[in-house]
Amino acid sequence: MPTLSRSRESLIRSLASRHGRKGSPYCLCDGPRASYEVLTLRPELVEEVILREGTSLPSGVSREPVVLSSAGFERLSITVHSQGILLLVRRPEKIVAEAPVIDPFAFVLDRIGDPGNFGTIIRTARAAGLRQVWMTGGSVDPYSDKAVRSASGAQFAVEVREHGSLEEVLALLGSKGFSRVYRTSPAAGRNVFTEEALFEKSVIVLGNEGAGVGGIPGALDLNIPMPGDAESLNVAQAATVILFEHVRRMSAAGARQHGLSE
Repeated sequence: MPTLSRSRESLIRSLASRHGRKGSPYCLCDGPRASYEVLTLRPELVEEVILREGTSLPSGVSREPVVLSSAGFERLSITVHSQGILLLVRRPEKIVAEAPVIDPFAFVLDRIGDPGNFGTIIRTARAAGLRQVWMTGGSVDPYSDKAVRSASGAQFAVEVREHGSLEEVLALLGSKGFSRVYRTSPAAGRNVFTEEALFEKSVIVLGNEGAGVGGIPGALDLNIPMPGDAESLNVAQAATVILFEHVRRMSAAGARQHGLSE
């Protein structure tokens, strides 16, 4: 049965802190749901599978784990109430700037700071069929344990593209033909439900939870109508509305095409 070396144990402990994760090629995944996603989506990235005694691997996963006593496992666990499985994982390789944009529009997160919001957004992006999510510098670490747990490992299914400041990201996308930019605004702007070209070779930018999106020369404001008296939506909620408006339009287009073909 595999054992855990002292160096590996020291590495895992260091990854529990932001300082320990900085510059490290590794991250941690805690819990059965996210672990199952990583083990099935990117098994080649998994360095160690660690179980607490009495815990089983997720169904369908064939991997020989390191099994620790309850006390030994709790020394490594990064959650208060761990579910008995912990993975040491290599981060996916960074996407180079030359790589193509593979979605019909670019979804950009500008300085999103909360790992829970990030996790919800990238999980929703995956559910909506996106294959890439763009991030700017100053955003949350997409591979922190909280972000991985919140996203249920979706960042291993969706390419996370990090390319510096918002200006740098927009310049890169502009060079690839994605020059029409929408910035979300809670007060006014183009209606997300009626803007015709919203998802056609465009860039949609969601901003920081407190500061919102900064000024972008030439950008179009994008608004989600709110008939109630709420001031704004949470950024993850706003992302869900926008992404599933894209799904609604794709479904409607498919239904129309199917009707014509019949």
